[in-house]
Amino acid sequence: MRMPAFVRLTVRNIVVNIDPGTLIFMLGLPTLYLFVMGFMFQGINPNGGLVVQYHGIAIKYTTFLAPGIIALQAFTAGNIGGSMLWSDRRWGMFEQIMVGPFRRSEYLLGIIFVSIIFALVGSAIMIGFAFTIPVRFNITLAGIGLFILTMVVGTMLFSSIFLIISGIAKSMQAYNTITILLFFLLDFASTAFYPITNSTPGWLHVIAGGNPLSFISDILRESFISGVDYNSLYYSGILFVAMLIFFVLSLRVYKNIRSGI
Repeated sequence: MRMPAFVRLTVRNIVVNIDPGTLIFMLGLPTLYLFVMGFMFQGINPNGGLVVQYHGIAIKYTTFLAPGIIALQAFTAGNIGGSMLWSDRRWGMFEQIMVGPFRRSEYLLGIIFVSIIFALVGSAIMIGFAFTIPVRFNITLAGIGLFILTMVVGTMLFSSIFLIISGIAKSMQAYNTITILLFFLLDFASTAFYPITNSTPGWLHVIAGGNPLSFISDILRESFISGVDYNSLYYSGILFVAMLIFFVLSLRVYKNIRSGI
């Protein structure tokens, strides 16, 4: 029995992205963040390690940091879709695929599926690494379910954003500039690495509070630390609505994409 077209494209996308550069970007950089920031920040306080306040509870910084590092997998995996579309258009692969036995919808599904696969596999690896720091997670079935749902929705959100950038960028320099700026802004102006406190400047509070990476990081913390509650479901709903909005926008941009640059 022949595999569906989008499955074949997904397999092709996996093979294309299993290279040292992509793996370093997907796994190497987050792992570096996890170990360097985890061990170095833990050493700030030699008497038990650095402690932060989370929902009024004092927890070790490493336990706070790990869900944020895991959340980065949705961000980096989402970039794969935009990068693949841009590369395929630049090197003529998009045109070749479109004249073959594939539809635009199947090509799009192949991109989305490979991003989700990379995000889930990468986040599972990060969870394994996190326990070596160590961290203290409260793993429940509800938490695991929310974690998987959040990673899928978050990856689709970032895939949509990068697909939009890939569709509107007119040159390699423009695409790289936009994505690099986006990475710096969303990475460091989020709650992935540090909590929002009363001493956080108002403008940074607003940026971090509206950052989708902050939503994913905080939902994962609810999943692994304090447990699934109303707040985590509320933020999950906001994340889902944001994903739908950007996904619809990406479909409109994708529909107008022509072969070539």
